[in-house]
Amino acid sequence: MKKYLLWSFERGSRPYDVICLVILAFIFITPPTIFNDRPDFMRVTSDQAIRQTNDDDGHPVFVVQVKTEHDAVDRLKASLGAAVTISRTEPVYDATGQLVAYSIWIER
Repeated sequence: MKKYLLWSFERGSRPYDVICLVILAFIFITPPTIFNDRPDFMRVTSDQAIRQTNDDDGHPVFVVQVKTEHDAVDRLKASLGAAVTISRTEPVYDATGQLVAYSIWIER
């Protein structure tokens, strides 16, 4: 076990190749959902249709669960009730690649 932890095998030997295959298998076979490394503004919760969060720079971001960008912007403006300026929108996809929501940045 010590040899495996310290990686003391010669390049091209069978144990070296096995360890490399194990590492590559872990990288390519592990589904990305296990790590859950999405930023908070790209996460969708099923209990809220509109959720407010902040991006890495502290700007407010709203996650709106609808199927079209236009509907997402209209729904956000209706729920806020005030005139807002949309600075940016990004689609949010689930693990299967299906569009589930839009992240909308506003300027205040």
